[in-house]
Amino acid sequence: MVIPKVQQYNSKKHYPAFTVFALCKGLNSGKPLEKPSPNCFAILCQDEKQKEFYKSLLYGLWISKAFHQILVGSVIEFIRINDFKKLVAESADRLRLRQTDFEDDLKKIRSYEELEKQYLIQAALLSDLKRAIIYRHLRR
Repeated sequence: MVIPKVQQYNSKKHYPAFTVFALCKGLNSGKPLEKPSPNCFAILCQDEKQKEFYKSLLYGLWISKAFHQILVGSVIEFIRINDFKKLVAESADRLRLRQTDFEDDLKKIRSYEELEKQYLIQAALLSDLKRAIIYRHLRR
């Protein structure tokens, strides 16, 4: 698989459909984005399969906080593009041998995130219920 070109996002430039965008500033640096933002990198992939691979790779690196080790800056942290390219290329080489296992684990993580969202919704409902029970006594 050919390593895709990585560049700083420019809103004036048109990007092909097989482009993955990754945040490059803040503590969520490296997070894959659905839509580009002014503070992101564009990874120009050649086809849908390569796009999905790099999107999954970025998600895995982001969720494991692998980008935190290359963050620089004292007020607003950011990733240098060369550090980003190096980390992504090294990780892609390591994963190519175990790609199916990695994809299976990503599916598990995404299902856990869905479960986590459901728990957060239930916790918010329980909080509202507690508030309603107390409010019933205090409004008299």
